[in-house]
Amino acid sequence: MILQQLSALYDRLAADPERSADLPTLGFSKQNISYAVVLKPDGTLVAFDDIRVEVPKGKKTAMVSQKRMVLGGTKPSGSGLNPCFLWDNTGYLLGYKGSGEEKAEKRAQEAFAALRDKHLALETVVNHPQYSAVCRFLEAWDPARAPELFTNPDLLTGNGIFRIQGEEDYVHELPELRSWWLDGGEDLWKGADGKKAKDEREKGMCLVTGRMAKIAVLHEPIIKGVANAQSMGAKLVSFNCNSFTSFAKEQSANAPVGEHAAFAYCNALNYLLGRQETRQLIGDSTTVFWADVPPAKMEMLESIVGRAISPPRDAMHAGNLSRVQEVLDKLAQGKLKKDDLDDAGAPFYILGLSPNVSRLSIRFWFESTFGELLESVQRHYDALRLQPQWTEKNSKNPDPKLIAPNSILRETAREPKDIPPLFSAALMRSIIGGAPYPDAIAQAILRRISIDHDVNYIRCSYLKAWLLRKKSTETQSIITPMINKDNKEPGYLIGRLFAAYEKTQLDANRDRKLNRTIRDSFYSSASATPRGVMARLQRLYSHHLNQLDPGAKINREKLIQSIVGDLTAIPAHMSLEQQAQFTLGYYQQMQDFYTPKNDQEKTEQE
Repeated sequence: MILQQLSALYDRLAADPERSADLPTLGFSKQNISYAVVLKPDGTLVAFDDIRVEVPKGKKTAMVSQKRMVLGGTKPSGSGLNPCFLWDNTGYLLGYKGSGEEKAEKRAQEAFAALRDKHLALETVVNHPQYSAVCRFLEAWDPARAPELFTNPDLLTGNGIFRIQGEEDYVHELPELRSWWLDGGEDLWKGADGKKAKDEREKGMCLVTGRMAKIAVLHEPIIKGVANAQSMGAKLVSFNCNSFTSFAKEQSANAPVGEHAAFAYCNALNYLLGRQETRQLIGDSTTVFWADVPPAKMEMLESIVGRAISPPRDAMHAGNLSRVQEVLDKLAQGKLKKDDLDDAGAPFYILGLSPNVSRLSIRFWFESTFGELLESVQRHYDALRLQPQWTEKNSKNPDPKLIAPNSILRETAREPKDIPPLFSAALMRSIIGGAPYPDAIAQAILRRISIDHDVNYIRCSYLKAWLLRKKSTETQSIITPMINKDNKEPGYLIGRLFAAYEKTQLDANRDRKLNRTIRDSFYSSASATPRGVMARLQRLYSHHLNQLDPGAKINREKLIQSIVGDLTAIPAHMSLEQQAQFTLGYYQQMQDFYTPKNDQEKTEQE
């Protein structure tokens, strides 16, 4: 199903005049080209032209290779010699790597000889004067001259192409050569090294289209743009071990995909990975998404979904389209419904990919409609909704109105690299599929709180959402965005009580800076084993209470008595759910202390 939808996306894009120019067609590929070898019509070298373009990079600029359509697919991987037709890297094109290492230079000279011999073998077949000029250059070129003539070290890692002096088109772009390539030239090139060319494209039933087609041995072009995958790219489908074979099928014959379908899904995936609008990194998963609508409508739907699923911190102020901003505002207010959306019935797809050595792992795959997807996202944000700790009134860096998945995942580990790889898929299943939120993420967040004692808005929002989806329907009403004094859960009450004890300590030492607060010293034990520590905290509270003003002392004592009156017993050990209730009770009670009553009443009315 994944390959089918990607292949269909390629066909839709290829049929659109505005987007077809950005897509390779079968027999071609887009490559990063850094320089051109400029020749006279007789093949004499004129110069090496740097054709990179200057682009801004921060406060400076950088030279970046051009993306140009060339003949043939992505350069094959492997240790063999794989020269390309009328383009290649410097090692193949000039027999020079610039490394100075004897082994590397010997390999480069062998690569150049392979490229030269294949081009010369086809000269009479191609029968074109500009191609013959390239052959004369290759015939006369001595790699030993490269250090003297090819003096720009920045170009050594780039790819090169050919151009004849005075001509606008590069040699590989000539219509005659493109037509020759498509009319069987590619097959001739594959057999131009004198080896017996086996028919790598046997016919069979394509698993993607369900029709008889020439089966692709290698699924190309290679997939690029997945975070932390190999820089040269990775494969979504490949077989290279005998243990993968079945019924004597070798390599990709185990999963027969037609040549066009393989080419289409690879290019469609590269198209999605190459656009910021359709690519996001969630945990370790590079996530792409697209809608099954005409290309003219895709940009709007993709912009809405991208910002809705993983909003930037300033999402409420960064919408560049009024319709996108309108949807984000409704999401933040909890008012978005499927009826509010155009194209609500349009199919929508989300694919999460992670690196796995030279291959890609599929972390998650969701199929839905545009409307159902956003309704699921709305339910997710409703579950997360919590009274913020920092707002525009009390901070220059307020808590986000819409919490991105990455923000939740970063709260599970000390460093982003330590986030467990499976968390992203589990969290996305909860967001898109409406499944209960993962226990493992809640456990990781509670573990981080017990270590650093940072009871913040994002952590508590997730714990609230996790509790909501774990609880039965009868008890869900007690989990609210603001403090709920009707919540009689022991963990919640003990959390509120702990917050009251800490606030009393802070009020009693208002004029002094404390080295350690009650939270610093006792939070971990109070949240896990409260019976062993609450009696001691009660004695500390009595000491701090006597230092308050009479009015504050009376109000605090009333609060403590109301909490204790609902607390029938203090458990010796608290379960994971009770610890989450403790954290939520602590957070909401502390926010209640710092929220003016008129603001609280206004928020409750909204």
